[in-house]
Amino acid sequence: MSPTLLRIIIGLILLAHGIGHSMAFLPALNISSTDKWHHRSWLLTPLVGDAASRVISIILFGAAFLGFIAAAFALFGWLVPHDLWRSLSVYSAIISLVALALFWNSFVALFPNKIGAIVVNIAVLVCLLWLNWPTEADIGY
Repeated sequence: MSPTLLRIIIGLILLAHGIGHSMAFLPALNISSTDKWHHRSWLLTPLVGDAASRVISIILFGAAFLGFIAAAFALFGWLVPHDLWRSLSVYSAIISLVALALFWNSFVALFPNKIGAIVVNIAVLVCLLWLNWPTEADIGY
């Protein structure tokens, strides 16, 4: 596979994953919310209240949303320095996992929404931290 094609595939995965986090904004902004799909945290809402829980949800999912999109842009060489793509991806995956753990019901479907997000986050962490893949040479840098 050519380095350019690999960079495009990884970048599109990061971009789509980032955009997917926007679904969590719907219940947090009361655009679409039900008893099963909502912004409340099993841990934080009883401790800090509904309004603060909503704000924390927006901050966490917003950080993952922006971080993955910025990582994709960095990988593509658009607006964000290329050398930031790995750290943006790793931090965004960690933030996303924390957000999912705290706000499990922010996504409406178990699969592909929740399970898919967890799989992509773990794949990002395993590939970038454990396997050190892709190398800069693999993606043409």
